[in-house]
Amino acid sequence: MDYDTAESEGGRASEQHTGDWDEGARSMKFAHMADIHLGHRQYGLKQREDDMASSFRATLKLALQSDPDAILLPGDLFDSRDLRPKVLEEAENALELVPDDVPVLVSRGNHDENLTPRDVTWLNFLHRRDQIVLLETALRGEGEAATFRPYDPDKDTGHAGFYDVETDAGTVRVYGLQWRGARTDTALTQVARGIKKTNADNGDPDYTVLLGHFGIEDEVPSLGGNVTHAELREVRDVVDYLALGHIHKQYSSSDWIFNPGSPEAHNTQEAHEDWNHGYYEVTLSPASEGYDGPGRLAHSVNHHHSRRRPYFRPPAFDVTPYDTHGELFEAFRDHVTNHESNLDSVLQQEEFLKGGDQRRPLVDLRFEGTLQFDRSEFSTDELADLVEDAYDALYVQTNTSRVTSAEIEELLKGLDDDEVFIDGRLQTEALEQRVFETIANESRFSERAEDVATILSDAHRMAKTNEDPKDITELVTQRRRELFADEAENVMIDIDDDPFDDEAVEATDDAGTEASEPIGDGAGTGGGEDE
Repeated sequence: MDYDTAESEGGRASEQHTGDWDEGARSMKFAHMADIHLGHRQYGLKQREDDMASSFRATLKLALQSDPDAILLPGDLFDSRDLRPKVLEEAENALELVPDDVPVLVSRGNHDENLTPRDVTWLNFLHRRDQIVLLETALRGEGEAATFRPYDPDKDTGHAGFYDVETDAGTVRVYGLQWRGARTDTALTQVARGIKKTNADNGDPDYTVLLGHFGIEDEVPSLGGNVTHAELREVRDVVDYLALGHIHKQYSSSDWIFNPGSPEAHNTQEAHEDWNHGYYEVTLSPASEGYDGPGRLAHSVNHHHSRRRPYFRPPAFDVTPYDTHGELFEAFRDHVTNHESNLDSVLQQEEFLKGGDQRRPLVDLRFEGTLQFDRSEFSTDELADLVEDAYDALYVQTNTSRVTSAEIEELLKGLDDDEVFIDGRLQTEALEQRVFETIANESRFSERAEDVATILSDAHRMAKTNEDPKDITELVTQRRRELFADEAENVMIDIDDDPFDDEAVEATDDAGTEASEPIGDGAGTGGGEDE
């Protein structure tokens, strides 16, 4: 299931600038994937951890069918920098599928390593074993040009700055920028200047790729902290293809910025129909007149769906008409039966099949309306069990954020309707902001209550999107120093560099729970492992 990649608005395809190419023109290909998250045990299920590995292998196999000259992977190969042996073994087994003459070019994401890197990471390990080429930027002082060390297979450096892919079509030079978080904008300026200097010293390539792990403005606004197009102007002068990861949704922009979407959906938001997941197949051929990139080659880009676990979201169930849980349960049973055919149509889609067989779905179960009986009698576990049996679900995620009760409605009477309701929908963000302001007003920081509430809200958002704890600490510490310079002058928050030990990891495995999830949205209950 492939289709020409379109711009963010769903407009023109990426091939439009390439002109009429000679049928016999020399070309090269590369595959671009990202955000594999090996080791992510979503919902605490071992089967979901296995899904991450199997989807990586399946995506590699699909990509290799087109005989690429290189594979690009800009960040989050792993879900954590602290790996169990099995996760490393899964990575190595998958990478063994790639022919020796096809480099796997990788940059570091926020899950692979945070902003305070260790001397040696598992990505360095794979680089030294010649299973990947790890590309990183040597950043200097602000305003200075970054430096890039050329790849040298004879030097045990643990990483390189750039890699030249030599083909009959010409030289494709690939650079890598590691995760920089809030510092990405200043790093990009240094990268652009560093690429100019590197090309002057090593000769101009025919085409340039930059691997990066960050989001672009307006693509997923709720995540925030994204790079603006204005901050990419200098980069565009020296880069033909910006290969991105980090946002798990497929998108492209301006015919040179491409993000493939993670092979697996990692929560119900990412499973929405408008969130495509997969990889890009990119073909390079001589550029036609009018091509506005810096190189002599131009790209034709196609997106392909990965093979992944299906999510199913039946319509939300309205709890309002029912006076007892018994009445609600019987009506809900009919609701589930009425949507079995919709589930069947989802399970039969090619991207959700495994070896031609249907896979057990993850179900996103949502409730809405006003509860007419005591909330303690509203048993979502019982309803989730019903769905698990009826749909043969691997896991059922329940969401009751849009269910209110008489007690809650009484609480909301004193709030401004324009603040907490938009088009009749409760805005949890507004309520959260009220809570944070209350906390700030009752603390010794009351003089700056609104600002403190904003810091708490930002930290809460980062935690929900699985940002590294050290990055959250850095944000809070920096903002506190800005607001309370006199008090914070000698304050330092110290977090142990390695808070995990073997016993803790084993306890987590035994309990079947996970530490965090990229963008969780409710409580859930699950079934056993897949067949």
